[in-house]
Amino acid sequence: MPAAPETTDAFQRIPYEPATDGRIEMHSGLSRHYPTLHANLVEIPGSSRRRGVVMCHPASNFLSHFLLAALARAGQPAMGLNTRYANNEPALQMERAASDLGTGIRWMREELGFDEVVLLGFSGGGSLATFHQSRAEGPDAADAVMLVGAHPGRARVLRHWIDPSVTDEDDPWSVDPELDLYAPGRTAPLDRDFVARYREAQAERMRRIDRRALEALERLDREGGSDRGFVVHRTTADPRFVDLTLDPSDREAGSMYGDPEAANTAAGGLARFVTARSWLSTWSTEHSAADALTDLPRITDPTLVMSLLGDQAAFAEDSRLMAAASADPHVELVEMRHLNHYLVDQPEGLEQVIARLLDWMDRRLGADPTPATATDAPRHEGGQS
Repeated sequence: MPAAPETTDAFQRIPYEPATDGRIEMHSGLSRHYPTLHANLVEIPGSSRRRGVVMCHPASNFLSHFLLAALARAGQPAMGLNTRYANNEPALQMERAASDLGTGIRWMREELGFDEVVLLGFSGGGSLATFHQSRAEGPDAADAVMLVGAHPGRARVLRHWIDPSVTDEDDPWSVDPELDLYAPGRTAPLDRDFVARYREAQAERMRRIDRRALEALERLDREGGSDRGFVVHRTTADPRFVDLTLDPSDREAGSMYGDPEAANTAAGGLARFVTARSWLSTWSTEHSAADALTDLPRITDPTLVMSLLGDQAAFAEDSRLMAAASADPHVELVEMRHLNHYLVDQPEGLEQVIARLLDWMDRRLGADPTPATATDAPRHEGGQS
Protein backbone atom coordinates (compact mmCIF):
# COMPACT_ATOMS: atom_id res chain seq x y z
CA MET A 1 0.00 0.00 0.00
CA PRO A 2 1.49 3.41 -0.91
CA ALA A 3 2.79 5.50 1.97
CA ALA A 4 0.51 8.28 3.14
CA PRO A 5 1.65 11.68 1.88
CA GLU A 6 3.46 13.91 4.38
CA THR A 7 1.52 16.84 5.76
CA THR A 8 2.78 20.14 7.12
CA ASP A 9 1.48 22.20 10.04
CA ALA A 10 1.48 25.99 9.71
CA PHE A 11 0.79 27.79 12.99
CA GLN A 12 -1.40 30.87 12.56
CA ARG A 13 -1.54 33.95 14.80
CA ILE A 14 -4.77 35.79 14.09
CA PRO A 15 -5.51 39.15 15.73
CA TYR A 16 -9.07 39.69 16.92
CA GLU A 17 -11.14 42.50 18.37
CA PRO A 18 -11.42 42.05 22.15
CA ALA A 19 -14.50 42.95 24.14
CA THR A 20 -14.74 46.58 25.27
CA ASP A 21 -17.27 46.21 28.11
CA GLY A 22 -14.59 46.47 30.81
CA ARG A 23 -15.24 43.01 32.25
CA ILE A 24 -12.17 40.85 32.80
CA GLU A 25 -12.83 37.41 31.30
CA MET A 26 -9.33 35.97 31.50
CA HIS A 27 -6.41 35.99 33.90
CA SER A 28 -3.67 36.01 31.27
CA GLY A 29 -2.25 39.46 30.62
CA LEU A 30 -0.76 38.17 27.38
CA SER A 31 -4.24 37.29 26.13
CA ARG A 32 -5.73 40.58 27.34
CA HIS A 33 -3.04 42.91 25.99
CA TYR A 34 -2.17 40.99 22.81
CA PRO A 35 -5.51 39.51 21.68
CA THR A 36 -4.60 36.67 19.34
CA LEU A 37 -6.48 33.62 18.10
CA HIS A 38 -4.37 30.55 17.43
CA ALA A 39 -4.92 28.22 14.51
CA ASN A 40 -3.13 25.43 12.66
CA LEU A 41 -3.36 24.94 8.89
CA VAL A 42 -2.61 21.33 7.89
CA GLU A 43 -1.99 20.48 4.25
CA ILE A 44 0.21 18.66 1.78
CA PRO A 45 2.81 21.00 0.25
CA GLY A 46 1.45 22.18 -3.09
CA SER A 47 -2.21 21.55 -2.25
CA SER A 48 -4.79 23.65 -4.01
CA ARG A 49 -5.85 26.73 -2.06
CA ARG A 50 -9.20 26.88 -3.86
CA ARG A 51 -11.11 25.25 -1.00
CA GLY A 52 -10.28 25.10 2.68
CA VAL A 53 -11.99 23.47 5.64
CA VAL A 54 -12.09 25.16 9.05
CA MET A 55 -12.88 23.45 12.34
CA CYS A 56 -13.58 25.28 15.59
CA HIS A 57 -15.03 24.48 19.01
CA PRO A 58 -16.34 27.02 21.52
CA ALA A 59 -13.71 26.15 24.13
CA SER A 60 -11.76 22.99 23.21
CA ASN A 61 -8.32 23.00 21.59
CA PHE A 62 -8.76 21.95 17.96
CA LEU A 63 -5.21 22.67 16.75
CA SER A 64 -4.40 18.95 16.53
CA HIS A 65 -7.86 17.51 15.88
CA PHE A 66 -7.60 14.04 14.34
CA LEU A 67 -9.65 15.05 11.28
CA LEU A 68 -7.18 17.77 10.22
CA ALA A 69 -4.32 15.49 9.15
CA ALA A 70 -6.74 12.94 7.69
CA LEU A 71 -8.31 15.60 5.47
CA ALA A 72 -4.90 16.97 4.51
CA ARG A 73 -3.56 13.52 3.53
CA ALA A 74 -6.55 13.23 1.19
CA GLY A 75 -5.57 16.51 -0.47
CA GLN A 76 -7.98 18.76 1.42
CA PRO A 77 -6.30 21.58 3.41
CA ALA A 78 -7.91 22.01 6.82
CA MET A 79 -7.41 24.52 9.62
CA GLY A 80 -8.15 24.00 13.30
CA LEU A 81 -9.05 27.26 15.05
CA ASN A 82 -9.22 28.02 18.77
CA THR A 83 -11.49 30.72 20.12
CA ARG A 84 -10.42 33.16 22.84
CA TYR A 85 -11.99 30.73 25.33
CA ALA A 86 -9.65 27.79 24.72
CA ASN A 87 -8.51 26.75 28.22
CA ASN A 88 -10.94 29.30 29.69
CA GLU A 89 -14.29 27.57 29.29
CA PRO A 90 -15.94 28.91 32.50
CA ALA A 91 -16.07 32.41 30.95
CA LEU A 92 -17.41 31.27 27.56
CA GLN A 93 -19.74 33.65 25.72
CA MET A 94 -21.11 31.99 22.59
CA GLU A 95 -21.63 35.32 20.82
CA ARG A 96 -17.94 36.16 21.13
CA ALA A 97 -16.87 32.64 20.18
CA ALA A 98 -18.95 33.00 17.00
CA SER A 99 -17.22 36.30 16.28
CA ASP A 100 -13.87 34.52 16.61
CA LEU A 101 -14.99 31.88 14.12
CA GLY A 102 -15.90 34.62 11.66
CA THR A 103 -12.45 36.14 12.13
CA GLY A 104 -10.89 32.77 11.30
CA ILE A 105 -12.99 32.32 8.16
CA ARG A 106 -12.03 35.80 6.97
CA TRP A 107 -8.36 34.99 7.67
CA MET A 108 -8.59 31.90 5.47
CA ARG A 109 -9.91 34.00 2.60
CA GLU A 110 -7.88 37.18 2.94
CA GLU A 111 -4.57 35.96 4.36
CA LEU A 112 -4.33 32.33 3.26
CA GLY A 113 -5.94 32.82 -0.16
CA PHE A 114 -8.75 30.27 -0.11
CA ASP A 115 -11.57 30.95 -2.57
CA GLU A 116 -14.05 28.75 -0.70
CA VAL A 117 -14.28 27.97 3.00
CA VAL A 118 -16.27 25.03 4.36
CA LEU A 119 -17.23 24.93 8.04
CA LEU A 120 -16.80 21.52 9.67
CA GLY A 121 -18.65 21.45 12.98
CA PHE A 122 -17.53 18.50 15.08
CA SER A 123 -19.21 17.69 18.40
CA GLY A 124 -19.79 21.00 20.23
CA GLY A 125 -18.36 22.78 17.22
CA GLY A 126 -21.55 21.94 15.33
CA SER A 127 -23.81 24.37 17.14
CA LEU A 128 -21.07 27.03 17.06
CA ALA A 129 -20.88 26.57 13.28
CA THR A 130 -24.64 26.91 12.78
CA PHE A 131 -24.90 29.79 15.27
CA HIS A 132 -22.22 31.69 13.37
CA GLN A 133 -23.37 30.79 9.85
CA SER A 134 -27.00 31.71 10.49
CA ARG A 135 -25.89 35.29 11.25
CA ALA A 136 -22.73 35.76 9.16
CA GLU A 137 -22.37 38.02 6.14
CA GLY A 138 -19.69 38.77 3.56
CA PRO A 139 -16.20 37.27 4.03
CA ASP A 140 -17.09 36.02 7.52
CA ALA A 141 -19.64 33.56 6.10
CA ALA A 142 -18.67 30.07 4.99
CA ASP A 143 -19.72 28.55 1.66
CA ALA A 144 -21.01 25.29 3.14
CA VAL A 145 -21.52 23.53 6.48
CA MET A 146 -20.66 19.95 7.46
CA LEU A 147 -21.80 18.67 10.86
CA VAL A 148 -19.96 15.53 11.99
CA GLY A 149 -20.74 13.78 15.27
CA ALA A 150 -22.39 17.06 16.27
CA HIS A 151 -25.15 17.80 18.73
CA PRO A 152 -27.74 20.59 18.44
CA GLY A 153 -26.24 22.75 21.17
CA ARG A 154 -24.55 22.76 24.56
CA ALA A 155 -27.76 23.79 26.29
CA ARG A 156 -29.72 20.93 24.72
CA VAL A 157 -26.98 18.46 25.69
CA LEU A 158 -26.94 19.59 29.30
CA ARG A 159 -30.75 19.55 29.39
CA HIS A 160 -30.54 15.80 28.75
CA TRP A 161 -27.38 15.07 30.77
CA ILE A 162 -27.90 17.02 33.99
CA ASP A 163 -28.61 15.01 37.15
CA PRO A 164 -32.05 16.03 38.47
CA SER A 165 -31.54 14.31 41.83
CA VAL A 166 -29.57 17.29 43.22
CA THR A 167 -31.69 19.13 45.79
CA ASP A 168 -29.16 21.77 46.93
CA GLU A 169 -27.00 23.44 44.24
CA ASP A 170 -24.24 24.06 46.80
CA ASP A 171 -24.14 20.46 48.04
CA PRO A 172 -23.22 17.72 45.54
CA TRP A 173 -24.21 15.05 48.08
CA SER A 174 -27.79 16.31 48.32
CA VAL A 175 -29.39 13.55 46.25
CA ASP A 176 -33.05 12.58 46.04
CA PRO A 177 -32.89 8.77 45.75
CA GLU A 178 -36.17 8.70 43.82
CA LEU A 179 -34.46 10.58 40.97
CA ASP A 180 -31.01 8.98 41.24
CA LEU A 181 -30.22 7.31 37.91
CA TYR A 182 -27.41 5.35 39.56
CA ALA A 183 -29.34 4.23 42.64
CA PRO A 184 -28.59 0.60 43.62
CA GLY A 185 -31.09 -1.75 42.06
CA ARG A 186 -32.09 0.52 39.17
CA THR A 187 -31.78 -1.49 35.96
CA ALA A 188 -32.36 -1.09 32.24
CA PRO A 189 -34.67 -0.89 30.47
CA LEU A 190 -35.83 1.97 32.63
CA ASP A 191 -39.48 2.35 33.54
CA ARG A 192 -40.94 4.88 31.10
CA ASP A 193 -42.89 6.67 33.82
CA PHE A 194 -39.62 7.14 35.70
CA VAL A 195 -37.99 8.51 32.54
CA ALA A 196 -40.82 11.01 32.08
CA ARG A 197 -40.54 12.21 35.71
CA TYR A 198 -36.77 12.32 35.34
CA ARG A 199 -36.89 14.47 32.19
CA GLU A 200 -39.26 16.97 33.79
CA ALA A 201 -37.07 17.14 36.89
CA GLN A 202 -34.06 17.83 34.65
CA ALA A 203 -35.92 20.72 33.02
CA GLU A 204 -36.84 22.10 36.45
CA ARG A 205 -33.22 21.94 37.63
CA MET A 206 -32.15 23.86 34.53
CA ARG A 207 -34.75 26.52 35.30
CA ARG A 208 -33.54 26.65 38.92
CA ILE A 209 -30.00 27.39 37.79
CA ASP A 210 -31.39 29.97 35.34
CA ARG A 211 -32.99 31.76 38.27
CA ARG A 212 -29.72 31.65 40.17
CA ALA A 213 -27.84 33.20 37.26
CA LEU A 214 -30.46 35.90 36.68
CA GLU A 215 -30.52 36.79 40.38
CA ALA A 216 -26.74 37.09 40.30
CA LEU A 217 -26.92 39.52 37.36
CA GLU A 218 -29.57 41.59 39.13
CA ARG A 219 -27.32 41.83 42.17
CA LEU A 220 -24.34 42.77 40.01
CA ASP A 221 -26.40 45.55 38.47
CA ARG A 222 -27.36 46.82 41.93
CA GLU A 223 -24.07 46.39 43.76
CA GLY A 224 -21.50 46.40 40.98
CA GLY A 225 -19.15 43.73 39.69
CA SER A 226 -18.40 41.90 36.47
CA ASP A 227 -19.73 38.39 36.96
CA ARG A 228 -20.24 35.62 39.47
CA GLY A 229 -18.74 32.15 39.23
CA PHE A 230 -20.30 28.97 40.58
CA VAL A 231 -20.18 25.19 40.32
CA VAL A 232 -22.81 23.04 38.62
CA HIS A 233 -22.61 19.64 40.30
CA ARG A 234 -23.51 16.27 38.76
CA THR A 235 -23.90 16.74 35.01
CA THR A 236 -23.41 13.30 33.42
CA ALA A 237 -26.68 11.46 34.01
CA ASP A 238 -28.55 11.02 30.73
CA PRO A 239 -30.78 7.91 30.92
CA ARG A 240 -29.58 7.04 27.42
CA PHE A 241 -26.16 6.28 28.91
CA VAL A 242 -27.52 3.24 30.72
CA ASP A 243 -30.57 2.29 28.65
CA LEU A 244 -29.88 1.48 24.99
CA THR A 245 -33.60 1.19 24.23
CA LEU A 246 -33.83 4.99 24.56
CA ASP A 247 -32.82 6.52 21.21
CA PRO A 248 -31.53 3.18 19.82
CA SER A 249 -28.30 3.19 17.82
CA ASP A 250 -25.11 1.15 17.48
CA ARG A 251 -23.61 2.61 20.67
CA GLU A 252 -22.54 0.65 23.73
CA ALA A 253 -23.79 1.45 27.21
CA GLY A 254 -21.79 4.18 28.91
CA SER A 255 -20.75 7.73 28.06
CA MET A 256 -17.98 9.47 26.13
CA TYR A 257 -16.09 9.56 29.45
CA GLY A 258 -16.47 5.83 30.05
CA ASP A 259 -18.35 5.11 33.27
CA PRO A 260 -21.04 7.83 33.45
CA GLU A 261 -21.53 7.43 37.19
CA ALA A 262 -17.87 8.26 37.83
CA ALA A 263 -17.99 11.16 35.36
CA ASN A 264 -21.10 12.56 37.03
CA THR A 265 -19.06 13.96 39.93
CA ALA A 266 -15.70 14.42 38.16
CA ALA A 267 -13.91 17.78 38.16
CA GLY A 268 -13.91 17.85 34.36
CA GLY A 269 -17.61 17.24 33.91
CA LEU A 270 -19.83 19.07 31.47
CA ALA A 271 -20.53 22.67 32.55
CA ARG A 272 -18.86 22.05 35.91
CA PHE A 273 -17.48 25.56 36.37
CA VAL A 274 -19.47 28.49 34.96
CA THR A 275 -20.34 32.11 35.54
CA ALA A 276 -23.76 33.70 35.57
CA ARG A 277 -23.13 35.25 32.16
CA SER A 278 -21.61 32.15 30.59
CA TRP A 279 -24.45 29.97 31.89
CA LEU A 280 -27.09 32.13 30.24
CA SER A 281 -25.13 32.46 26.97
CA THR A 282 -24.06 28.83 26.71
CA TRP A 283 -25.94 26.35 28.87
CA SER A 284 -29.42 27.72 29.48
CA THR A 285 -32.08 26.16 27.25
CA GLU A 286 -34.29 29.22 27.72
CA HIS A 287 -31.63 31.92 27.25
CA SER A 288 -28.84 30.60 25.00
CA ALA A 289 -29.21 31.64 21.35
CA ALA A 290 -26.76 28.99 20.10
CA ASP A 291 -29.14 26.24 19.05
CA ALA A 292 -28.74 24.34 15.79
CA LEU A 293 -32.43 23.47 15.66
CA THR A 294 -33.37 27.16 15.52
CA ASP A 295 -30.30 28.27 13.53
CA LEU A 296 -30.42 25.70 10.72
CA PRO A 297 -33.79 26.96 9.39
CA ARG A 298 -31.93 30.19 8.50
CA ILE A 299 -29.07 28.48 6.64
CA THR A 300 -29.70 27.77 2.96
CA ASP A 301 -26.05 27.03 2.13
CA PRO A 302 -25.09 23.43 1.27
CA THR A 303 -25.39 21.41 4.47
CA LEU A 304 -24.32 17.89 5.40
CA VAL A 305 -25.26 16.16 8.66
CA MET A 306 -23.15 13.09 9.44
CA SER A 307 -24.24 10.94 12.37
CA LEU A 308 -21.85 8.47 14.01
CA LEU A 309 -24.19 5.73 15.14
CA GLY A 310 -21.80 4.34 17.76
CA ASP A 311 -21.63 7.78 19.36
CA GLN A 312 -22.27 8.00 23.12
CA ALA A 313 -22.36 11.82 23.17
CA ALA A 314 -24.24 13.02 20.07
CA PHE A 315 -27.17 10.71 19.54
CA ALA A 316 -28.84 9.51 16.36
CA GLU A 317 -32.04 11.45 16.99
CA ASP A 318 -30.03 14.68 17.33
CA SER A 319 -28.71 14.36 13.78
CA ARG A 320 -32.10 13.47 12.35
CA LEU A 321 -33.66 16.53 13.97
CA MET A 322 -30.89 18.78 12.63
CA ALA A 323 -31.28 17.45 9.09
CA ALA A 324 -35.03 17.97 9.32
CA ALA A 325 -34.51 21.56 10.52
CA SER A 326 -32.16 22.54 7.69
CA ALA A 327 -33.26 25.14 5.13
CA ASP A 328 -30.95 23.62 2.51
CA PRO A 329 -33.37 21.96 0.07
CA HIS A 330 -30.72 19.35 -0.71
CA VAL A 331 -29.49 18.71 2.84
CA GLU A 332 -28.01 15.23 3.27
CA LEU A 333 -28.14 13.03 6.36
CA VAL A 334 -25.45 10.34 6.38
CA GLU A 335 -25.53 7.76 9.17
CA MET A 336 -22.21 5.96 9.69
CA ARG A 337 -22.72 2.56 11.28
CA HIS A 338 -20.85 1.60 14.47
CA LEU A 339 -18.50 4.61 14.52
CA ASN A 340 -17.84 6.17 17.93
CA HIS A 341 -17.51 9.84 18.82
CA TYR A 342 -13.74 10.14 18.44
CA LEU A 343 -13.27 7.18 16.05
CA VAL A 344 -11.02 5.59 18.68
CA ASP A 345 -9.47 2.36 17.36
CA GLN A 346 -11.47 2.74 14.14
CA PRO A 347 -8.94 3.66 11.40
CA GLU A 348 -11.20 2.25 8.72
CA GLY A 349 -13.97 4.48 10.04
CA LEU A 350 -11.74 7.52 9.70
CA GLU A 351 -11.10 6.64 6.05
CA GLN A 352 -14.83 6.24 5.45
CA VAL A 353 -15.67 9.57 7.08
CA ILE A 354 -13.06 11.44 5.03
CA ALA A 355 -14.18 9.77 1.81
CA ARG A 356 -17.80 10.76 2.41
CA LEU A 357 -16.88 14.36 3.27
CA LEU A 358 -14.72 14.76 0.16
CA ASP A 359 -17.36 13.21 -2.08
CA TRP A 360 -20.05 15.51 -0.67
CA MET A 361 -17.94 18.65 -1.13
CA ASP A 362 -17.13 17.67 -4.72
CA ARG A 363 -20.81 17.08 -5.51
CA ARG A 364 -22.20 20.19 -3.80
CA LEU A 365 -19.39 22.66 -4.49
CA GLY A 366 -17.63 21.20 -7.54
CA ALA A 367 -14.57 19.00 -7.76
CA ASP A 368 -11.46 20.56 -6.25
CA PRO A 369 -8.19 19.66 -8.00
CA THR A 370 -5.70 17.99 -5.67
CA PRO A 371 -1.95 17.38 -6.02
CA ALA A 372 -0.82 14.08 -7.48
CA THR A 373 0.45 12.85 -4.13
CA ALA A 374 -3.03 13.11 -2.64
CA THR A 375 -4.46 10.49 -5.00
CA ASP A 376 -2.74 7.82 -2.91
CA ALA A 377 -5.21 8.49 -0.09
CA PRO A 378 -8.25 6.17 0.01
CA ARG A 379 -11.59 7.71 -1.03
CA HIS A 380 -13.87 4.67 -1.07
CA GLU A 381 -17.54 4.81 -0.11
CA GLY A 382 -18.75 3.09 2.98
CA GLY A 383 -20.54 3.25 6.27
CA GLN A 384 -23.96 4.58 5.35
CA SER A 385 -26.89 2.72 6.81
